[in-house]
Amino acid sequence: MAIEVKDIKDLVSEYVSEIGNMDKASMHKLWTEAAGKELTGITEFIKEENGRIVVLAKNPAAYSLLMLKKRKILDAYRKAFPEFSISSMQIKRTY
Repeated sequence: MAIEVKDIKDLVSEYVSEIGNMDKASMHKLWTEAAGKELTGITEFIKEENGRIVVLAKNPAAYSLLMLKKRKILDAYRKAFPEFSISSMQIKRTY
């Protein structure tokens, strides 16, 4: 049985991809804490993209609450993920 030998660039690429996926999963987990109980059921973390977190508001009240808590939420993400340089939050609406 032959052993597959990988090139170092392939190994590094796989490692970086795995780390990125772990960070993305951690960002989703942080949402519950950062948004708080009142927002968890009516909002959803979608993704991080170019220093911006994208979240979903499921109704007008959710949108308003997100606007009120925006600074606190962004501070939580900046502290937990300084490497992403989070600077803003985009709110998408489903209503």
